[in-house]
Amino acid sequence: MSKQFPEVQAEDFSKITAEKLPHQLIEIALIEIGGGGVSGTEFKTQAIRAAGWSAQRLATYSGKPDKAAAAFNRVREVLADTREMGQVMQRLKAG
Repeated sequence: MSKQFPEVQAEDFSKITAEKLPHQLIEIALIEIGGGGVSGTEFKTQAIRAAGWSAQRLATYSGKPDKAAAAFNRVREVLADTREMGQVMQRLKAG
């Protein structure tokens, strides 16, 4: 079983802390799954969008925290079962 991430809360997007918040840990994991660097960042963006985040590129998660939390928690569910890039995207797109 893969590492489980804490549940993402809408309030997380307005917190300022030295510790990484759950959505940041999920982003890091997605970037690693995607191969790191530019390709990893592109994979992270595609995965979050496939999970339901549809805001424009310059929008921040804090602008739509409920929608962002729902998208990250969808990714969280998938990552609890698999860390294989193709399977992650397939499951996210399947809803």
